[in-house]
Amino acid sequence: MLVEPFTSHRDVYAILVMRCLRNRRITCFFTLGDGITSTLTFAGACSSAGITVLIGNDLGLCSENHCASFETATAMAFLSWFVVSISFMLNFWLLAAR
Repeated sequence: MLVEPFTSHRDVYAILVMRCLRNRRITCFFTLGDGITSTLTFAGACSSAGITVLIGNDLGLCSENHCASFETATAMAFLSWFVVSISFMLNFWLLAAR
């Protein structure tokens, strides 16, 4: 997620100077970074979903804990994974198109 603002700045600069700055090495670097970030985000979302299920369903301790907050955080983690994986797919497509 941190790399995305840098790629947009690079694209704006390429438009201003009217040159193509799509370097295969840089695109490969961004694709690899997005792939790793996507995998780690998915792992974190799955583990938080597992903890939420453990607390809510298996232990039955929702009244003592903040289950709604845990469920919201888990939903946001999966939403974040979805956005990062779209970025990975687009970068991978850009890499394969060269």
